[in-house]
Amino acid sequence: MSHANLGCIQVESTHNKWAVALSVSMGGVMSSLDTFILYVATPNLRGVFSATVAEVSWVSTSYAIASMMCMFLSGWFVDRLGSKRVYQAGLVLFVIGSALCAMATSLEQLILYRVIQGLGAGILLPVEGVILRRTFPPVQHGLVMGLYGTSIMCGPAFGPMLGGILIDQFSWHFIFIVNIPIGIISFVMVRHYLIDDPISADTPKRTFDALGILWLLFGVVGTVWLLERGDRTYWFEDTQNVVLLVVALASWAMLCAHSLTIKQPLLDLKVLKHKTFTAANSLNFLAAFMITGTLFVLPIYMQELLGFSPTQAGTTMAPRALVMMLAFPLVGWLFNRVPMRLLITTGLVLGIGSGVMMAGFTFETGWHDMILPQIIQGLGAAFILGPVTTAALISIPKATMPAAAALESTTRLLGSTLGIAVFASLITHYELRTWELLRHNVTLSSTVLYKRFGGVVEFYYSETSSQLHALEKAYRALNGRVTEQVLSITYMNLFQLITVGFIAMLIISAFISLKKQQQVA
Repeated sequence: MSHANLGCIQVESTHNKWAVALSVSMGGVMSSLDTFILYVATPNLRGVFSATVAEVSWVSTSYAIASMMCMFLSGWFVDRLGSKRVYQAGLVLFVIGSALCAMATSLEQLILYRVIQGLGAGILLPVEGVILRRTFPPVQHGLVMGLYGTSIMCGPAFGPMLGGILIDQFSWHFIFIVNIPIGIISFVMVRHYLIDDPISADTPKRTFDALGILWLLFGVVGTVWLLERGDRTYWFEDTQNVVLLVVALASWAMLCAHSLTIKQPLLDLKVLKHKTFTAANSLNFLAAFMITGTLFVLPIYMQELLGFSPTQAGTTMAPRALVMMLAFPLVGWLFNRVPMRLLITTGLVLGIGSGVMMAGFTFETGWHDMILPQIIQGLGAAFILGPVTTAALISIPKATMPAAAALESTTRLLGSTLGIAVFASLITHYELRTWELLRHNVTLSSTVLYKRFGGVVEFYYSETSSQLHALEKAYRALNGRVTEQVLSITYMNLFQLITVGFIAMLIISAFISLKKQQQVA
């Protein structure tokens, strides 16, 4: 994850390495699942807390931001406390955060408790990799990375479907309650099977760049907050939005200045001098932005416009992740056999194709119509993300590999976080704009509408024999029909924007250097 150098300190294998692998993988699976479960739960949470999409998006972005910040601290904690204690602390935070989320009675409480959950998740995923590498001998490290990757991929593969089933069969509280028994079992197994790390006072300790973390935190939170409230508060007509813009821009500028002037920064921006890394990392950010934004939008579209149940929405999203899991090994095999640009271009063309198909969705789209675009975009994501990540890191000298890996992971997480925030804001923006456009045409002075409305009133009057009730039902029917049109146009605009985003990435990739370079010492 964020710090690829976490596993550089080797200790002896424990007496039961497979029990250790199972116990720590449970925590990794939980934290990955909780990211994707929430996408399906977003429409349900909107209704529970009477919130806009942009406001509910904080439930996902707060978790992602807290997780990202804690990832940077995990190496520092492991050096001083040992991986066993740190992993157990992450489990405790995650389980407590899950219990509190299940008991939340307001959106503000849920967002706060998701931060606690995210802090735990930010520990679990990177430290899981540390423990697996320390537990298994070097000859089995390929297998270890396979286990680690599988635990991460469980989130997109099964999270939406599991979240839908829990919401349909029980309630939204259970998407958090389900973590509690799993977390407790993992804690007991880690405590029993994992050997304590020998911590030596002579071992060099990582430094803690507190200022770097603060500037990054202020920059991300300021940006996401501005995106969340901007459209509904008329952007820079509101003083608070101006303040948020200044804080965000100043924080990003200070982070860059700080990173370039200290010896061991949180993010070493000097690695950006490697052109292939910089080019690949820019595509990495855009791909994470577009793919995560699509994952956020689709469950809302399926449930709020098409009337899918949470289970149906989650099940519809499962083929995308399963295709990605199958395609990643194929792409890895192709990487050394075909030009990298061809792989990435193939992925982007598949992304464009899926976007064009989704832009043709209407409020009459069925379950079977959703599957093929999901599969195509999942395949495209595998062709983009795998080569881009590999190309970025293979061109970096070994001495700067940890810094490059940290920057690559942070770029991907930032892309995902901002993707959710931007697409949530766009849903609100397009809904308001479409209402403004349609309301001028929804008037009884329109001859066609007047005749149709009169016919609807007569129909309901024949059922109720009450003019007042007939008018009330007719107005409700009219409002429902207009709402369908507004939502349909809103999501059509979003899917068109996704298509344009992939086209822009294709154009950008044509003008940047993407060459396979062998790693140097």
